[in-house]
Amino acid sequence: MTTRVLAVGECMIELTHTGARTLSLGYAGDTFNTAVYLARLTPPEAVEVDYLTRLGDDDYSAGILAAMRGEGLGTRLVDRVPGAQPGLYLVRTDEHGERSFTYYRSESPRTSPATTCCTSRRSPCSC
Repeated sequence: MTTRVLAVGECMIELTHTGARTLSLGYAGDTFNTAVYLARLTPPEAVEVDYLTRLGDDDYSAGILAAMRGEGLGTRLVDRVPGAQPGLYLVRTDEHGERSFTYYRSESPRTSPATTCCTSRRSPCSC
């Protein structure tokens, strides 16, 4: 029997300082990271991990979607919002190894189960 797990949240663009003026691009977020590690640590025939979120229709959203699929996450519950772009955050690590975060996400499609449910045309809901 296969167990199905649904993670709900926001995956964002992560830019990590690798130098004073150099950044590394990645995709992350608390629930996204949890879903990825669950998918990595369990055999797909035992556990299927789906991710429910909202993404835009830009190149970064396409990169997030590709990353999800590459990690084995189910993406059928990803709602694409025309004209929207994912949130962005920057990570800087100080000389003591302490990380600090700066977020830019006021224009992201964000996620709430009720909002995603009610705006998705793929399935009926009772919000």
